Amino acid sequence: MMTSKEVKKKAEFDDVRSTMYERAIKEYPLARAMDLKAMQTHLSPESGESVIGIGEGNGFFCKSILDAVGENGRYTIIDPSQYQLDNLKNRVNTSKLEIVTSGAESMPIRKDQYDKIWSFGAFHHCPDQTEAMKRMYQSLKSGGKLVICDVFQGSKLAEHFDTQVARYCNTGHEVKFLSDAFARSLCYLAGFKDENVKIEELPQKWVFESEQDLGRFMYNLHATTFLPGDESSKIESTLTGCKEILGVTKNDSNHYELNWPMKVLKATK
Repeated sequence: MMTSKEVKKKAEFDDVRSTMYERAIKEYPLARAMDLKAMQTHLSPESGESVIGIGEGNGFFCKSILDAVGENGRYTIIDPSQYQLDNLKNRVNTSKLEIVTSGAESMPIRKDQYDKIWSFGAFHHCPDQTEAMKRMYQSLKSGGKLVICDVFQGSKLAEHFDTQVARYCNTGHEVKFLSDAFARSLCYLAGFKDENVKIEELPQKWVFESEQDLGRFMYNLHATTFLPGDESSKIESTLTGCKEILGVTKNDSNHYELNWPMKVLKATK
């Protein structure tokens, strides 16, 4: 049996990390505008559809998806972190949401019930990706669509997480990033046909008015509290790490863009 300390260490989002994550999203609501566009492009929720969001406990995409599915649709959020879900309930009108406290690998199976299932930046946290994929496949209707936007092996983003976040995040970051080959195998083992699986580059950028904003956002988002020094020093170190690994550029509007290179896995049942 794990001690309480081991349980806390194992949790991906404890109270401190969840609070800091919430602070980042609230202070910089426009930073991830490209992520919303990616959701609209690749998931493309429509009126009347039933959609599952895996690991969407922070609720970043809730309003957009609820608006899209409308009164006759439904959005089910599945997340293992009660801290994240508590923050969600304090910030979002959850009366139209179904909320399930669970990891993807243990989510309840409702056979052939959902039009679309998706995850953005969360699937790498799943400890049993094979079981999770099987459950998602079984929950989809015939013709239903799975969309997973995530960090993939060998990318600069994976390097960022494996150094900056794994070392300095207050909960650590021991995860499993997908490779193209393993992602396709997961789909095959779950039941998807190879010809119905596609993987595409997703070259996201997060946008900020200043470098200081960028550093503060990333410091809070990933709770890099184990960096040395006071908070100001931690924010500066976080910014330096982002510049060195991911790259930061200035656009035509004099805003700072942080490269956030992901991939999107799309599979149709």
